[in-house]
Amino acid sequence: MPSTGIRIHPKRPVADGILFDDLENFGPKERAFLAARGVVFCTQFKANGRTYSGNIIATSWDHAENIAFGRGLDEEVIGVCVRPSA
Repeated sequence: MPSTGIRIHPKRPVADGILFDDLENFGPKERAFLAARGVVFCTQFKANGRTYSGNIIATSWDHAENIAFGRGLDEEVIGVCVRPSA
């Protein structure tokens, strides 16, 4: 039976049951609070012919890369969030 690829939730940042946006359950004030402290790292990964973006809350770039690796989605840390979207 051929693989169907990674299953992405249609409305939430979830891939194969793994949340790939740590800010999913935070409101705008909390997102801004964390981003202002430089602990939100932007990520991206490709699945099923599309690029998906996410966020990781971590204490450093290396810490964020370790979290991304642990998710098993081939996420790449691409930057530090300085101004979160609402």
